[in-house]
Amino acid sequence: MTQSLTPSIPTKRGRWSLRVRDPRVRVLTLAGIVLVASCWLLARYPALIHKADVVGESVASMTFASEIWSVGPGAPLLVAILAGAVNWLYAMKIGMSFGVLFGALLHTTLRHFPLRVGSSLTLNSVKGAVVGMPMGICANCAVPTACGVTRGNGRLEVALGFLFSSPNFNPVVVMMSIAALPLGIVAAKYAVMVLMIVVGVPVLVRRFGDKPTNGETLLGTEAEEGALLPSGHGRESIWPVAKDLGRQFTGHVWMLTKPTIAIMLVASLLSATALALLPLDELLADPSGVRFALVSIMATFMPVPIALDVLFAAQLQAAGTAPGYVMIFAMTLGTYSIVPAIYLWREVSRKLSVVLFIIFAVIGWALAMFFQAGVA
Repeated sequence: MTQSLTPSIPTKRGRWSLRVRDPRVRVLTLAGIVLVASCWLLARYPALIHKADVVGESVASMTFASEIWSVGPGAPLLVAILAGAVNWLYAMKIGMSFGVLFGALLHTTLRHFPLRVGSSLTLNSVKGAVVGMPMGICANCAVPTACGVTRGNGRLEVALGFLFSSPNFNPVVVMMSIAALPLGIVAAKYAVMVLMIVVGVPVLVRRFGDKPTNGETLLGTEAEEGALLPSGHGRESIWPVAKDLGRQFTGHVWMLTKPTIAIMLVASLLSATALALLPLDELLADPSGVRFALVSIMATFMPVPIALDVLFAAQLQAAGTAPGYVMIFAMTLGTYSIVPAIYLWREVSRKLSVVLFIIFAVIGWALAMFFQAGVA
C-alpha cells in the first residue's frame, strides 16, 4: 500500500491536544499564574483595599497619596520639585514593576502563540478591557503591559482597551467611586469610558492604523501561528524549554525596563514641576470656563497611581469645591497621562497620542461646564 505524502491537517481537537502537551504552554501558564497571584495577593489588592478604607481622608498631593520626603510651603523650588518626583516614583514602584514583568510575559507568550482575537475592532477592545478590569494597575503602570502586547505582535485596540479599563473598571475602584462621589459624576465618568472603549478605540485605531512595531508583521492566523512554533513542539523536554523561555523573558524585561525608567524619570520631573509652579488652590477657588480648561489639561497630563483620582476628587467634594472641578478630576485624573502619551508617541502613533490627550481634556472641560451649569 502506498503511503500518502500529503501532511495531515490536525483537527481543532488535535490542535488543542498539541497545545496542552506543549511544554511552552505549561511553563508560560504557570509563570502567569505565579506572577499575577503574587502581585494581587501580596501587593496590589491589599493596597487597593487600604485606599478604599481611607477614601475621604486628605491625600498628600494630586499625584501621590503619601510621601517619604516632606517639604514645607517655603521650600526652594528645586527642592520641592525633587521631593515631588521622589515621592511619585516611590508611589509607583510596585505597580510599575508588575507592569514591566507582566508586559514581558505577554511579549514572550505572544511571540510563540500570537493573539487570535478576530477582526472586530470593537470586540477586540472589549476583550482587552475585560482582561484589564481585575489587573488593578494604573494607566501609567499599564503602559509596559500595553507595550508588551504591541511589541509581541498583539493588536493595538486590545492594548488600548486594557489601558483604559485597568485603572477605571477595577471592582475596588468602582466601589470606591460609588461610595465617595455623587452618583451623577460616577455615572457620567463610566458612561464616557464605556463609549471610549466600545466606540472611541475602534474609530481611532481605524483612523490611525494598527501598524506593526519594530518593523514586524502583526500575526493572528493559524498559518502564521504555526510558523512560530518549532517543528518538534510538544515533544521537547520541559527543562530546556523553561530555560529558553526564561532567557527570552529576561531579555523582554530588560527591553521594557530601559524605556520605562526613562519615561518615569521624565514624567516624575514634569509632573512635580507642574505641581510646584501652578497655583492649584487659586485655580480651584473660582469656577469658570477658562479655569476649567486649564485644570482639565493639567489633570489629563498628571500621572497618578490607581484610585488616586477617586481619593483626590472625594477630598475636593468634602471640602466643598465646585462640582465642575470634582468632575474634572474624577474623569481625567488617572484615565490618561503623560506616560501613556509618551508610549503611544514612541511606539504607535504621534497623532494618536496627541488626539487622545485632547479628547480627554475636552471631555473633562465639557463635563465640568455641564455639572457647573446644573448647580448655577
